[in-house]
Amino acid sequence: MLLEFEVFEEEIDKTIYGNTKSKLLNKIATSPDRYIGLFRTTSPKMKLMQNLTQSHEISFGDFVENIITMYFGLFYKNLPKKANYKNELILFDQLFIYENTIYMIEQKIRDDHDSTKKRGQFVNFVKKTKYLQQEYPTNKISASMWFVDNSLMKNKRYYLNMMETEKAKLQVELNLFYGDELFIYLDQMSIWDEMITYLFEWKQKVDNDIDLNFEKDWEETKKEIYEFVSKGNWEKLLNNNKVVDQIFPILFPTERFKEIYYD
Repeated sequence: MLLEFEVFEEEIDKTIYGNTKSKLLNKIATSPDRYIGLFRTTSPKMKLMQNLTQSHEISFGDFVENIITMYFGLFYKNLPKKANYKNELILFDQLFIYENTIYMIEQKIRDDHDSTKKRGQFVNFVKKTKYLQQEYPTNKISASMWFVDNSLMKNKRYYLNMMETEKAKLQVELNLFYGDELFIYLDQMSIWDEMITYLFEWKQKVDNDIDLNFEKDWEETKKEIYEFVSKGNWEKLLNNNKVVDQIFPILFPTERFKEIYYD
């Protein structure tokens, strides 16, 4: 066992479900027409549910990044993920050093990007590799793209062809991995095996029903709103009659939102 299941579970719940209510309220305040309006096929309730499920999917990717960083920290020295290259902020998904090699891993859940996104992703991948060459001139660089879910390989040929071209220019090791291939390469299959086991265990426990009643656990909800929804955004919500009439009855069925007061 590398990590306790409780640590894994706490991280996934925090990343996916943490501040869910305030995030949704901020989105509604910023773009209310995304949830209400004549030219929408979905009802406000369906749109709210769709937004939450999409948010959970995106946050799951963040969780996998976080938990893999924790696992790598057990075996390697993790390096700072933020850097500035040519006056531009760049962010790494995984960056660590082992012996004399700098390992960069850009990860996504699945390889299903369209043509524009796949090109942009590879351009960023090359940019980060060039930064590492400049920042660590005496170290060997191993730069990899990793797609966690190996059931989709939409752009595999494109990435492999581009890597062949760039290898000659950059003179660094470039890799493309799907699923457990990354951990076979690193000789760390115990990480992959444990993550898969824990994910399966977590999915057996988790309740996948979407509950839109924000009045449940009301004291915690109020605390979250005060901490993460600005006074300005709350006023935008209250001043929008369509939001109050069409969305608030779903989120606050007994109108407990009226208890929220900002100084």
